[in-house]
This record gives sequence, structure tokens and C-alpha cells, in this order.
Amino acid sequence: MTCLLCGSALLWASPAEAQHITVWQLQALGTTAADHFVGAGAGWGVRNLGRLGFGITANAGDANGSLGARVEALTSFHFSPFRRRGVGGYGAGGLAVAVTDSSSREFLVLLVGLEARPGRRYGWFVEAGVGGGIRISAGVRLRRFPTTQ
Repeated sequence: MTCLLCGSALLWASPAEAQHITVWQLQALGTTAADHFVGAGAGWGVRNLGRLGFGITANAGDANGSLGARVEALTSFHFSPFRRRGVGGYGAGGLAVAVTDSSSREFLVLLVGLEARPGRRYGWFVEAGVGGGIRISAGVRLRRFPTTQ
């Protein structure tokens, strides 16, 4: 619930329309513990013009040998959000829901990540953390920055 409130605050914090960065991503994600998940998916998010971001991802794949899905809602803090070269780091936390044909489970998620060129329109990312076991993710992000008037 906290993630959703923080994400909503990001969208309403700016009085001017389109004063945030929109992010789309494609990713591969895996978790390992007593339950495991390996899959791929897509996500959408917003980042304010500072360091805070909010995103939602949905992944489909193999969950303990059957078809499963994992949805995450994460709030992030970016250390170098406008770096145009090199790599910027971030930390994130939030909630995940893992669903199979017979059950669903909820997890708290905490992670650290690196993303290439966070101040540019596209770049790769890698993440490691915990949330339903050890959690690893990698993929690409496309960003849309606000236009200046």
C-alpha cells in the first residue's frame, strides 16, 4: 500500500502536466528459494524530476514447474538520475505477488540496481535483492523525458 501511495504522490507532486520521466522496460527475472520463479515481462514507471521513482512490472514464466506470474510494485531512489554516460545506482523496495494455478503469495522486495546512462532515452539495467528468495533481474529501459517549453 505504501508503494501505491508514494507512486500516486509522484504523479500529483508537480503542478505542471508531464513534469516527470516515463519509463518502459523489458526484463528477465528469477527468484530462488523453496519456491522458484524464472520468467520475463514488461513494466511501466514514472520518475519525478528528482531522485524518486515508482514502477509496476508483470512477468510470466515457470514457477516450480508450472505456469506462473509475478507482479511487483516498487518505489525507487536513484543516486545519479541524470548521468548521461556510465552507470548510475539505485535502491528500491515494495511488494510482489507471485501467482500459480494453485496459490498466490505476497512478498516484501528490497533490491539494489545499476542502470546504464540513466539520463538518456535508453539503457540496460541489472538488479539483485531479496523478495521471495534471492531475486535477480536484468533488461532494458526506454525513457521519455519531459519536453521543455
